[in-house]
Amino acid sequence: MPDHRELKGEAYIESMIEYAERLLNIRFWQTGQTSYSAYCPFHADTDNSFRVYVDDHKQVKFHCHGECGKNWDIYDLIDTRYRCGFKEAQLKWAGYLGIEDFIPSHGHSGHDVPPLKDEPEPDDTVGFVAPDHLPPEIVGALTEAVDFYHGLLLVEETRFPKIHNYLSQRGVGRDIIERFRIGWVPPYIDEQYKGRALIDGFLPRFNEDYQLFQPFYRAGIVRLLNDEGARGYGYFRQQILWEREDPFSRNYGDFFAGRMTFPLFDINEEVCGIVGRRPDNRGTRWLKQQGNDTHISTKSWLFGIDKAQRYIQHYQTVILVEGIFDYFAFYRLLQDQDKPVVVSTLGTHLSEEALNLLTSLGTKHFIVAFDWDDGGKRAIHKAAESINGAVYYLGGMAEGQDPYDKLKGLAGYISGFSLRHLLSGAEKAQEQTDKPVVVAFISSGAPGKRFVQFNAVTSEGMEWETTIAPATDPHRLKGDLTFEVDDFLPLLTYGHGNKVMLNRAVADIIERITAGQGPTTGKTFRLPANFVNDRIYEQMGPALILWLRIAIEQQRRKRRLRVRDTELGDWLGTSRATINVYKRTLNEQGFLNINTKTRPQVLSVSYFPRLPE
Repeated sequence: MPDHRELKGEAYIESMIEYAERLLNIRFWQTGQTSYSAYCPFHADTDNSFRVYVDDHKQVKFHCHGECGKNWDIYDLIDTRYRCGFKEAQLKWAGYLGIEDFIPSHGHSGHDVPPLKDEPEPDDTVGFVAPDHLPPEIVGALTEAVDFYHGLLLVEETRFPKIHNYLSQRGVGRDIIERFRIGWVPPYIDEQYKGRALIDGFLPRFNEDYQLFQPFYRAGIVRLLNDEGARGYGYFRQQILWEREDPFSRNYGDFFAGRMTFPLFDINEEVCGIVGRRPDNRGTRWLKQQGNDTHISTKSWLFGIDKAQRYIQHYQTVILVEGIFDYFAFYRLLQDQDKPVVVSTLGTHLSEEALNLLTSLGTKHFIVAFDWDDGGKRAIHKAAESINGAVYYLGGMAEGQDPYDKLKGLAGYISGFSLRHLLSGAEKAQEQTDKPVVVAFISSGAPGKRFVQFNAVTSEGMEWETTIAPATDPHRLKGDLTFEVDDFLPLLTYGHGNKVMLNRAVADIIERITAGQGPTTGKTFRLPANFVNDRIYEQMGPALILWLRIAIEQQRRKRRLRVRDTELGDWLGTSRATINVYKRTLNEQGFLNINTKTRPQVLSVSYFPRLPE
């Protein structure tokens, strides 16, 4: 009577080839007397990497010399295909051979997995790796994935009402969905997408050129379902669609299947990663791309840094919150959402890389809204010890609590956190304690109620007493301010190497404006005091460079400016296209009047634009 080892021996190799072709929907080519090859059914193979050979013990083995790099025997293949377990796989193979009596093994195969009902979807933990610059093709794949999932959530809104309802309940409406490019990845149980929405959407491209698939895999956007080393291998292996012929949609699934996607951008506004969140509170709710097998680095991730970095640099201040929904809660509270200074650290772990990034922007004031638990305390004190500045503890929020509740009765005073006044109040509170971490918060509102200050009664209990400071501001400037032209001209150029340098130049210009007038010895120009007091210039962004150059020329010539875009480009070291972009921005904001009825065009600046309601 044969035993299970004999049934997988060389004598049955032809039967194995015939059975494996039907089992795995592949075709073998004979390459030797007892050797065969095929395209591997477990990954997107283009090199006939799946080989069959007879080992030194006369046992037939299947091996992938490509991405899988694994060995199987006939029982492993049957177990993988039918999810039946090692014992049942032996019976199936013996039945196919027509052998009723044989000696089975009562052990376990190295590839044995539990049936579906015993293997729930895993909760992947986050792996951190050293930061690295992302190659352009990885950035491109991440960007396409973000746009695809974002479009899926918006275009198919009626198909996913539960997702929109969940986001709405967390204070994330359609406007925020669009602004932050939030998306949705249908799960494996979705009848239409089967956890492969992106893969199926890009399938024609992948089939046309296999290499186009690689950036999506290396970016951690798709996962190999037959990855034995992955957590949840049993669950994901059961999602292989054996009936499909193409290797991409058969063997791979969307990495974030069943999760909402929140893209992260770096300070250059390029996508650097994605965070996924389940629309329920089961298990580990948040998922990042795994660092070990991808080009993705998560250590310097700060959600919202792309929108905040210029204002963090200008105000030398950042508000740190733990989670993404904490971020949106603070973001909604801002009246001026175009000037946020809040970022999420995606947990209480403020990494050294993230801290270095913030300090490189010149951050001196850290306003921390972490929970006052052990993890929150460690992170806050670490920040306090690591920076050459001050840390102010605002206090964390309880589950479901909104910042509005914390500031109840005073939210009406808040206007973009008005950070100049915030820092003024924070410094006053700092003088009242010798602790390294104090509690201070200040916000500014309508004239006459400019200061609102919170002082801690007890740090641990987070009790608050509130005082409203006098309405008058003795530092408010009056009249016109005079500036030296030569102090600004070297900065009025778009010829910077990258966006970081451009933003730094804008910050330098603003710093010179806010420093006020000084002694003048040469050519000068003037700005209204209220233009500086009310920080009108902040609305322009990088277009401030073009606006200020036109203002200087307009005052020097004592008339409106007749000039061609090519000449403006020569002045500012950039192209006509860039000039057109910033002209349009200033015109839409009401800062620049453009008359194109004459040649060349006539331009004139406005200091206090009257914008539509």
